[in-house]
Amino acid sequence: MVKPIESGFLFVYKPPGITSSDLVLKTKRLLGQKSVGHTGTLDRFAEGLLILPCGDYTAFSQVFLGKDKTYLAEVIVGLRTDSGDPDGIVEVDDRTSVLQTFLTSFPRKRLEEELQTLTTLTTQKAPKISALKVGGKRQSDLFREGTLVEEKERAITIHAVNDIQFTAVGFSFRIHVSSGTYIRKIVLDLSEKWGIPLSLGRLVRESIGDYGLEGAKPLDQITSSDLKGWKEVFPLPIRIVDEVEKKAVIHGGYIWDKLPKADENGFYIVDSDETTILAWCSYEGKPSHIPYRYRKVFFDPSAKIMFSK
Repeated sequence: MVKPIESGFLFVYKPPGITSSDLVLKTKRLLGQKSVGHTGTLDRFAEGLLILPCGDYTAFSQVFLGKDKTYLAEVIVGLRTDSGDPDGIVEVDDRTSVLQTFLTSFPRKRLEEELQTLTTLTTQKAPKISALKVGGKRQSDLFREGTLVEEKERAITIHAVNDIQFTAVGFSFRIHVSSGTYIRKIVLDLSEKWGIPLSLGRLVRESIGDYGLEGAKPLDQITSSDLKGWKEVFPLPIRIVDEVEKKAVIHGGYIWDKLPKADENGFYIVDSDETTILAWCSYEGKPSHIPYRYRKVFFDPSAKIMFSK
């Protein structure tokens, strides 16, 4: 008999100096998982929270990708790289003299006022140095080859900027943003606006949606026992089924009565044990002739195994 896939969510603290993809691969090897997803990558230099859905729970990745994020950003004044972070090519490095000018020109009140204006932004152009693909190639590779790259603009929301502090090398702040917002592009745009070389020195993702760093562990401390279940991380309304209804669900049939009121992410159909997800369902976008649509049925008919225990 084939061993069931162990499903769950891992809360990992990504260190700087490793890509999110490398961390996913290391997680697969460490836990013997065939399927590990992510809920929003972090740049190589960045650190902080990664939520990794494992096994069947990779089906939920897209939901977390769209959630707001919060970051701690530490900015170096007098240093500018082409990417706006420590991994970029240095364009200007005059930290000592520029920092003194900055401290004179930007007393706390002005710095706070300038950073608070970020909350008025509604769009952002992606940085030229990014992993976005253009014609199958990374945008960063095209830019450094000298190919003209059109900056793609996207809608963003900056909910709040707070905890603004001066540091030994510049300043820092915490920022709450919509998904897909580039913090280093914000810093690059400030550099251009102020006429001062700026670059991120450190970036820490402190939350994804309602989930913070509490309980997040470095990868070398992670074990299978750290897998969190759906009830803890992604709870939804449920419809418990009996054996007859269960057979209908796993063969593509529908349950018509006693359906729960779904939240924005839908609802679950669960086995009578109240722990095994049979299906993830939604009323949104369903045809009129069926009671709901299946977003995911957690059943592999070829293996005759029900997953997601």
